[in-house]
Amino acid sequence: MFEEIIFMVGFTVISIIASYILLKYVPNPLYAILRCIAVVGIIIHELSHALMCVVTNTRIRTIKLLERSDGKSNFGLNYGGRVELKDYLKLSFLQALLIGFAPIYISFWLFFFLWGQLKNPNIDVLLFYIYIFVMMSLVLSAAPSFADVLAIFGAFHFDWRYSFYQIGLTLLSVATVWFAVSYYQIQFFHEIVTYVLIFVGYYGFRYGFKGLKGMYSYLFVDKSKNRWKHMKPKALTRRRFKFTENEREVQW
Repeated sequence: MFEEIIFMVGFTVISIIASYILLKYVPNPLYAILRCIAVVGIIIHELSHALMCVVTNTRIRTIKLLERSDGKSNFGLNYGGRVELKDYLKLSFLQALLIGFAPIYISFWLFFFLWGQLKNPNIDVLLFYIYIFVMMSLVLSAAPSFADVLAIFGAFHFDWRYSFYQIGLTLLSVATVWFAVSYYQIQFFHEIVTYVLIFVGYYGFRYGFKGLKGMYSYLFVDKSKNRWKHMKPKALTRRRFKFTENEREVQW
């Protein structure tokens, strides 16, 4: 269980080296060739952000799958993609983490799915080279951008108490799923089921604790007092925001 995390970390390291180091120092015409190969991966990168926004109920303002970036580059190949969010300051740490690292997770599974297809001895020659092309593109584009990492750290720092609360619930859910799967020796058809169970467990513990707190408040707190002030819920609730017109949306 979770053995693929080691491979995912290795995939991330290789993608970072390929996208931030290799593309920065390779000369032309190899640079132009690699940038052209990366186009498919960039589109998948932005679609991964958008998909996780839907999963985490995060509103999207605009999506640019491929556009010219600022600055000059050899052969005019300076391009990228972006996803702009509405009310990005409302992102919790867990939302920012899932959205920011969605391209790594999705690209990782897609890469090894294609890798498995290449082992088929009856694969068509054209499909073989298409799969190779897409796999190379994924490696060149899967790494999180600076905006991805900045948004994650920004969400954590803004409300660190609630962020630690989310981390605690996540670890509790992971430990519960790991114990259940190991104890009962459950075998799933795909590892994605494990992550779905962790997701369900997270919200189970979240609303379970919320219900226990409400029950305790109803049974033991003097109703004549300000029960919310007495219970001091701010440690486990999120901060509120006042937006200004000059606030800029985050770009993933």
